[in-house]
This record gives sequence, structure tokens and C-alpha cells, in this order.
Amino acid sequence: MTYQEAVTELEQILAQLQEVPSDIDQLHARIARAESLLAACRGKLRGVEEQLSDLQRTAEE
Repeated sequence: MTYQEAVTELEQILAQLQEVPSDIDQLHARIARAESLLAACRGKLRGVEEQLSDLQRTAEE
């Protein structure tokens, strides 16, 4: 899954949570999915930060 796909799905989940009253099982499933997507996005962002730091160190040498 790409970063953009994860963000798009997170936006959809947020819209669903704001629009439609959910039963507790649906709410739990949506929140669990959102947590998983957020973790994936954070991981991708950390990877990019590390690459940028490496690139900066290489450029400074």
C-alpha cells in the first residue's frame, strides 16, 4: 500500500466516523484499521526522514 492510498483510506474512515453513527463493532473495526494505517504512514515517513538525513550527510562530506 502506498502512502497516498493509506492517507486516502484514513480520510474515508474519518468521513464515515463523522457522518454515520456506528455501532460499537463497526466503530472498533474502523478505529483498529485507522491505527494500522497510521502506523504504516509513520513508518514510511520515518524511512523518508532517514533517507534525507543520509543524503544530507553524504552531501556534506
